[in-house]
Amino acid sequence: MDHKPANDLLTRVLPAHGPPLGRAWLKSVAEDFQVTEIPRFQPDGQGEHLLVEIRKRGLTTAEAVERLAGLLGVAPRAVGHAGRKDRNAVTTQWLSVHQPGGRQLPVPGAIAPGLEILSAARHSRKLRVGALAGNRFQIRLRGIDVPRAAADRRLLRIVHHGVPNYFGRQRFGRGGENVAKALAWQRGELTIRRRDLQGLLLSAVRAECFNRVLRHRVETGTWDRALTGDWMILDGRGSVFAAADETPARLAQRLALQTIHPTGPLPGVGKPLVTDKAQRLEQAVLDEVPELTALLIRRKVSAQRRSLRLRVAELAWWWPATSELIVGFRLPPGAYATTVLGECFELIEAAGVD
Repeated sequence: MDHKPANDLLTRVLPAHGPPLGRAWLKSVAEDFQVTEIPRFQPDGQGEHLLVEIRKRGLTTAEAVERLAGLLGVAPRAVGHAGRKDRNAVTTQWLSVHQPGGRQLPVPGAIAPGLEILSAARHSRKLRVGALAGNRFQIRLRGIDVPRAAADRRLLRIVHHGVPNYFGRQRFGRGGENVAKALAWQRGELTIRRRDLQGLLLSAVRAECFNRVLRHRVETGTWDRALTGDWMILDGRGSVFAAADETPARLAQRLALQTIHPTGPLPGVGKPLVTDKAQRLEQAVLDEVPELTALLIRRKVSAQRRSLRLRVAELAWWWPATSELIVGFRLPPGAYATTVLGECFELIEAAGVD
């Protein structure tokens, strides 16, 4: 088996707006990193499911699911969620619980250390992963060794231009081990039977392939503009279309307004949408990691597209102290707050992240 360190298998993200301005401490305490899900739905007041809004601290989403399931007397598999949230944070999210019949709704309040119910209502459908409009973040950074004016300028640049939409390191498991595990699984050196674990490994492999293509486009200054043969995606939505469908002037205008973005590959089974220069670029990058793309094809993962650029909506910030900065913003599902902050600072995490 290849004993190359897991982190060495991952491409290093390359900032688009220049090197980090300095260091900043992230997650000194859980309250420094606050996340609130923005639902794409409202409880309809009827049906076999409960929609339960929870707030957790010091727990993973899986741990919160187990505790809520225990309280309501159901198996954890009866509980659905729209996305996983970090342990070392204060996060508000929705869970669904399959509980047919007329049982009484759970009462709001604390149900376990670090876990409380905020609201509950009946709903007709199970909550599925990705059923979100996005997430809202409020993050306090401490120990900043950067002049305030420089940080302000960098944040303003992010408002006007967005940031590269890299997958964050959370996607790759502790120490970036999931890609190494996936390769061992591909070679028959590791047995993975659980479907959810297989899915995590395959997601990490696709994320690594995407990050490699995105890094190359950052290096060539094309992460926020269209190449010949590119496909675009509507901001905050999954709809894609060929860049050639727009006039060059209209395409440039929409890119400047950040209402559309170029896309990169989440490889798998299926003919690539991109053609010409965009296809040649992507293929050259992916040819460097043939074992990763072969695994995705072998496991019949469907090819998809993902935005290369991330628009940071509602970005606002203030300085409660000379070396402390509070930043608030909204991101679409699947985007990472650390990707945004990493365009300004070298982030030092005071505690581990799941």
